[in-house]
Amino acid sequence: MRPSQKHKYQAYAAATQTLAKTKQIILLYDGVIRFVQQAKTAIEEKRIEDRFNLLIKASEVIAGLQACLDFEKGGDIAKVLYNFYASVDSRIFSIHRSNSTETCDEIVAELKQMREAWQEIDARMTAEETVAAAAAVVTGDATAAPAAGEQSITFSA
Repeated sequence: MRPSQKHKYQAYAAATQTLAKTKQIILLYDGVIRFVQQAKTAIEEKRIEDRFNLLIKASEVIAGLQACLDFEKGGDIAKVLYNFYASVDSRIFSIHRSNSTETCDEIVAELKQMREAWQEIDARMTAEETVAAAAAVVTGDATAAPAAGEQSITFSA
């Protein structure tokens, strides 16, 4: 593994420990959106190899989001998200053949809409969890902090 890749994985590992799951999802959406937008630019500039690599990255993130779905806890919502991710991935794959900038725009628009929904969920959760974490820091009461898997806030001395 190259040193730069090792740094990226370390940063990701740190993020999974300090960010709420909803924020992690938002960041993953940001990445997919960025990759598809960059792929569109590569198509317009006839940089086919770059387009290919960017679409592969976007597809890998979508596959990761899809693989993390919990069908037991998520129920029907998990099924809807699974189908959404499958549709996005299928259309990303189709861009390899079509070089369609229109398809890139459609995918970005749908991903932005879903990202906004996750942003709203995160904003609602964050307000409650931030108060609990701040109370834990002020009082020194670890039991008032969010439980494992919930948002945690790190403070540096």
